Amino acid sequence: MPQAQSPRIRCRGLTGLRLLAAMAVGMMSLAVLGQTQSALQAQSRERTMFVSVLESDGTPVQGLVTADFVIEEDGVEREVLRVGRARAPMQLAVLVDTSGSAALAISDIRTGLEAFVSRLLESNELTLVTFGGPPRILVESTDQIDRLRGGIGRIFAYSDSAAYLLDALVETALGFERRESPRPVIVVLTSEGLDYSNHSSEQVLEALQASHVATHVILLKNLTNTGLGPSRFGNLDFGDSLFQRDQVLERGPRTTGGQRRDLLTSSATPDALDGLAGILTSQYEVVYSRPASLIPPEEIAVRMRRSDLTAQGIPARRTRD
Repeated sequence: MPQAQSPRIRCRGLTGLRLLAAMAVGMMSLAVLGQTQSALQAQSRERTMFVSVLESDGTPVQGLVTADFVIEEDGVEREVLRVGRARAPMQLAVLVDTSGSAALAISDIRTGLEAFVSRLLESNELTLVTFGGPPRILVESTDQIDRLRGGIGRIFAYSDSAAYLLDALVETALGFERRESPRPVIVVLTSEGLDYSNHSSEQVLEALQASHVATHVILLKNLTNTGLGPSRFGNLDFGDSLFQRDQVLERGPRTTGGQRRDLLTSSATPDALDGLAGILTSQYEVVYSRPASLIPPEEIAVRMRRSDLTAQGIPARRTRD
């Protein structure tokens, strides 16, 4: 029987050369495609979120398991791989309003911060920043309780100053971004007074989201008006200034996985800070799977399968490969 012969490619003249060239280009394209696919496969498909889960009264919930969580990217549910207590150290920046409108609350703020920093200091680092007038770092990032207590003792209100909250938020977020902080957190203690910041609400929100910083707000309402007005602050558009600040206070916590609490009296500040400390120390680290892709999702959301629980979370910053 005649033996089967292997197929041959016969090249004649220019036609054969063109065929060989086309085959070479095709083989190179396949090689490049294969390398791209291999690179995508090599990328870690695991992503992480830090999540707070609360009951209807704001109490943190313990003992949840993988099946309790739902992670969605651009509306598509992802597989939750594992869930556990968040153990990555936090880098916390506490931003304190020392403007004239916060003067009556300073004593309660100091009292609340004493207990707050003591409870949060284990395995974490804290920074104190004031924003009555241009933002000022009162205590650099530290895990030393004596330094923090000393800084708290130097928190005073300045009767002739307005707040610069939005500027303080942007500068703090950029600081986290430069340091590539893996688990940044901002805690804001602020009044409803005037804000003289140069940044818009959109600039603030973009900075917070870019640095993956969870932002928590404690808003002190109904404090006595100090009488600061246009004569001291030139041509500042107070209506727009208040609108920009209110946008940040409303959307900041909601879009970054944080909490907001409004207080009608400053004497409730210590309890509010204690409750926030409980939330921060009870967070979950939720690890889920994302299909390999060169295009990151625009929106990542977390929710609970139990309707009686609420969840707020923020994606963890990816470490460089």
